[in-house]
Formats: sequence, C-alpha cells, structure tokens
Amino acid sequence: MSEIAILRQMACDTQRMRTATFDQWIDAAFDHPVRKREWYWDEDFDSYWDRLELSDAVTVAYMTRLFLAPDHLKRYSLEQVAQGTWFLIGESSPGKSTYALLSSEVPLNSRSDCVRAMANFFRMFVAPVAPGRANEQKDDFQSACYMWWDIFPTYGGPRYGNNTGGEPELDIACLSTMAEILSISSELCQLSALHGLNHWHRQYGEEVEEIVDSFLQKTPSLTARIIEYAGKARVGGTM
Repeated sequence: MSEIAILRQMACDTQRMRTATFDQWIDAAFDHPVRKREWYWDEDFDSYWDRLELSDAVTVAYMTRLFLAPDHLKRYSLEQVAQGTWFLIGESSPGKSTYALLSSEVPLNSRSDCVRAMANFFRMFVAPVAPGRANEQKDDFQSACYMWWDIFPTYGGPRYGNNTGGEPELDIACLSTMAEILSISSELCQLSALHGLNHWHRQYGEEVEEIVDSFLQKTPSLTARIIEYAGKARVGGTM
C-alpha cells in the first residue's frame, strides 16, 4: 500500500470514532518534562491516558503517521523523544501502544504497514540526528533507539496468547523492516537492527542468518564494531 493510501485510510478510520486528534496524541506521549521516574508511572496515568479514548486501530494509525512523518517530533528535545520512545515502543510501558500491532482486531495490513513505516523513522529521523559512532551507552536518545527491537512486544512466534502474535505475515514485516534499517548508513541504526535480529534468531534463525550474511557481503566500509556485532547477532549470541 502506498504512503498516500495509508494516510487516506488512517483519516477515514479516525473520523469514524471519537478520539484524541493526532496532534493531541503526540503531545500526550512526548510533551512531558524528562524525569528519572518517568511521567507515565504517575498514579494518575490511567485516567490521563484513558481520556484520549484510543482504540487499537487508532493507535496503529497514529503510530504509522508518526513514523512516516517524524518531523512532528522536532518540536521536542531529543531527551523527550527518548522518553516517549520508551513509552510508545516498550512492552512494559503502561500505555501498551505497540501491543496494538499484535491485536487481531486491527487489520493485518494496517499493522504490517505500521511496522514497515518504522524503517522510515530510522532513516529520516534517527540517522540524521545521530551521525558518526553510536553512543547508546551514554546518550538517552540513542539508547532508546538501540533498544527499540529489544523492548518491542514480540520476537516472533506465538508468545502472547491466541489473539496476539504468532502471525507469520507480521513476523515477515518485522524481519524485513530490521533488514531495511540495517541497510541505513548509520552505526546506530545498524546496531539497533542487529540487536533486534539477535533476539529474533530463536524463532527465525535461518532468516536472520540470511539477512546478516547479505548485509556483510553487500555493505562496504563497515566499522569493526558492526562487523563484530553482526557476527554475534547472526547466531543469536547474547548481547
């Protein structure tokens, strides 16, 4: 499905239901002071988030729109974007936003489109703001991007019950997206993708090995760190 068709479908979906606007949703997720104990662990979180009246379908639509047009995040600091990334993507987040990607109540093509849009987010937003050597150990934004696929709520296969996960088509979308992110000329993007592929090796060992082998064969001038990391990810080594 083309990006224009995706955006048109999202507009139709959100108009059918009463819910927060896209801009209200972005502010709700990202427009918060950066704190050691993040805002979403406050006691009033449930009432705050529930007021947005977000269905899984709308959550998927809004995430897709954000990943396709990440310039919406430029009004926030990178520290705020990092905090919001942990909130939106993290499987332990009380918002559970990415669990909507595993919900059978949302059309599979919409969920797959959202996953594939993540590659655009890494290409258009992550890579430009984090050039050169990755510093994921000390930089909050880079740490959140590095951990993206680690904190994602599935590593492939039937892990979350009858109504979530375990869909080969969605798994393929995740694997192909990690492969696309791996092809971006950015050490941080490559580390993030390899970190994710490492976790997916258990369920999709052959596919992960093919992705990593192709990357190593086709990509010139890789850093020593990426070559070493790729060797571990290829076999599902602990990282």
